[in-house]
Amino acid sequence: MGGDHGPAEILGGVSLFLEACPDAKVQLFGPLDHLLPLIPTRFEDRIEVIDAPDVIGMGEAPTRAFRTKKKSSIYLGLDAVKSGRADAFMSAGNTGAVMAFSTLILGRHPRIERPAIATVLSSKKGAVLMLDMGASVDSKPQHLMDFSLLGTAFARAVLGIANPRVGLLNIGEEPEKGGVVEQATFALMSEAGAHYTFVGNVEGRHIFEGMADVVVCDGFVGNNLLKFGEGVASLFFDFFRVEAKASLRSLIGAWLLKPAIKTFYRRYDYSEYGGAPLLGVNGVSVIAHGKSQSYTIKNALLQAYKAVNGRLIEKMESALS
Repeated sequence: MGGDHGPAEILGGVSLFLEACPDAKVQLFGPLDHLLPLIPTRFEDRIEVIDAPDVIGMGEAPTRAFRTKKKSSIYLGLDAVKSGRADAFMSAGNTGAVMAFSTLILGRHPRIERPAIATVLSSKKGAVLMLDMGASVDSKPQHLMDFSLLGTAFARAVLGIANPRVGLLNIGEEPEKGGVVEQATFALMSEAGAHYTFVGNVEGRHIFEGMADVVVCDGFVGNNLLKFGEGVASLFFDFFRVEAKASLRSLIGAWLLKPAIKTFYRRYDYSEYGGAPLLGVNGVSVIAHGKSQSYTIKNALLQAYKAVNGRLIEKMESALS
């Protein structure tokens, strides 16, 4: 029931995922009367529907929902992961609820004080993982150091990067740049050579140049950076859509550029990666964008699938030990 387009787009994404992964099965949690009519007959033997009559609204307070909605899809789905009845969880519902429920039900790794939301972006040189993208604000140096280890484990397990290059988002490249937190974090990450290659401070412009495979920042900064990027992308495509209709010459030019624009859109569109994993909890939990449609849902499920097959939790355990 999560997201702006649930449950129809969720089911569409599930079908695409099951087509791509013949060995996978999906458990759907939600109100039976809504879900049963939507189950595709060709996947009936690979989809299990579990009744979850409670629905958490997108603006509902997570702490209250945790107390009062024990039969919601988020609660029951994460409980299935906790008990071993499922390998991973994915939701396009209330982000705050997914974060809170994941932490309370799955539990945090004992060495992690704060979990982090990670987002995969595209650069000139391939995928870039950024974290934290909004799970917490006012992070301490040790929190940011932990994020670098979590991001490294994800880059190895899911992105297939054997030796991730890790950078610290800052206002300049020199070690003395930034505030007290950034300078202390730089010192901590400089000593992590056994775990990853530390490339130093990374400015915002370096992210899309592929200077690092993993970029670490505070959740307040990361969330605003992500939303700013979404706004710029939307402005870019709206501008070309309007200008293409301004004259015949513009229309012809837009038609000639259409293949290149579509390639650009596919390369930098968040839907290609699907969801944002919550790292630092004892289980695979992926948060999909509220605007996700079937293609994005498929990719969010694929990300969870790769995290399980890539032994993400084991690799996080190893990195943090």
